[in-house]
Amino acid sequence: MPTRRVSEYGRLAALAAAATAALIGFATPVFPTPQSPAVPAAMDPAAFVAELRRISADISNAEPGSVPSVRVPTGWVVESRAQRVEMPALWLRHGLAEARGNPSSWPARRGSLLAQLEALRGEADSLAHTGEGASDPALARSTLARILSAPEFKRMAHDSAMASLRQRFTRWLVRMWERLGATAPGQRGTALAFAWIAASLALIVLTIWLVRVMLRPDRHGRFPLTPPPFRRRSAGAWARAAARAADPREVSRCAFHATVCSLEEEGTWRPDDARTPREYLRLLPDDHRRRRLLVEVTRRFEEIWYAGRDANEQDRQSSLARLKELGCLPAD
Repeated sequence: MPTRRVSEYGRLAALAAAATAALIGFATPVFPTPQSPAVPAAMDPAAFVAELRRISADISNAEPGSVPSVRVPTGWVVESRAQRVEMPALWLRHGLAEARGNPSSWPARRGSLLAQLEALRGEADSLAHTGEGASDPALARSTLARILSAPEFKRMAHDSAMASLRQRFTRWLVRMWERLGATAPGQRGTALAFAWIAASLALIVLTIWLVRVMLRPDRHGRFPLTPPPFRRRSAGAWARAAARAADPREVSRCAFHATVCSLEEEGTWRPDDARTPREYLRLLPDDHRRRRLLVEVTRRFEEIWYAGRDANEQDRQSSLARLKELGCLPAD
């Protein structure tokens, strides 16, 4: 399969994967939307890029505190060089509908939607440029043939790198032998034979020595290379790091980890570094006394670190206040 076609298949697959990941990430209860346009006809990557730019502009240009009314289909169909990809848009419609049901969540959800749209637009833009740059197969073959007919490629077709190295070594031995005064053909052949025998013996001796060194028992002991035992940071250590940090973004991160470690120390769950913030929320019962605190700290952490919201001094003070409420920091 041509390289260009493989590249386009990969970009189409990445485009579909990005849309599917966005759908899964925004899989939330559905609220009714005022507009429900049908799936449009198939479009090329350039038209899809223009459609994504239109939606992003509608969201970006709206008032920060109000949810805009954006015309979003149920999905898109993109065709590129006889390849057809259907991408759902329910994640975008559901995100807008949820924001209309809960306007206070719109600032954070707005950043997440714009980030997903930008990722889709980047993949579609790359695919559009790939399609525009596709060349005629016959022209590509003629160009490749012209490159391979160059002198350097012809020489590589006949001589391998090892053969070239062997010839250079042989010529060097001949020159050294001639400097010693041996010019007869028989003498040159004898010199080459002795030289190759000496080189072979040296290689054998070196190999034997290396094997003996590697298999020799270590009588003096080896330098310990084992890593030190892993020590988890306590909730207090995370809290002190948050108090020392001057960057509100870093304070929100340390506050989240301090909250998780504090609940671990209370026996709420076992340590597991593979869990995501959302998984920690699902593990905590709704009637738990720390539920409200964990929701607030997790929401602030996700908005700043994943949704791209700028952190400010109010975020820093709120994070430190939650740590004092947990008892990780002394109260003022």
